[in-house]
Amino acid sequence: MKQLDLLDWTPPCKVIAFPMVKRIGKVRRVADVLAVKRGAAATNYWKQTVSTLAGQMARAGIDPDTINRELRQFHDAVQRELWLRSGHDQRPGGSAA
Repeated sequence: MKQLDLLDWTPPCKVIAFPMVKRIGKVRRVADVLAVKRGAAATNYWKQTVSTLAGQMARAGIDPDTINRELRQFHDAVQRELWLRSGHDQRPGGSAA
C-alpha cells in the first residue's frame, strides 16, 4: 500500500462568482431601504431580502454553509454601510482624514 504524501494534497477550490459582500450596489440599495423603514417593516424587508438571496444561491448550487457565510458577510456589509451613513466615520472636528 502506497502512503499518501499530505504535502501534495490540495483542498477543493470553491469560487463564488459574485460574493455578496462585493455586491456594493445591492448593499447600498438594501441600506437605502432600511434607513427609512422601522420596526416590523424593516424586519420583514430584511427577511424577504435574505430569503431571496438564499434562494438564488441555492438554485446556483451553492452549499448551505457557504450560503450562511455569504449572508453573514452581506449583513455585516449592510450594517457597515448604515454605520458610515450615520456619520460614525467622521473624526472629532469634522475631518474625515
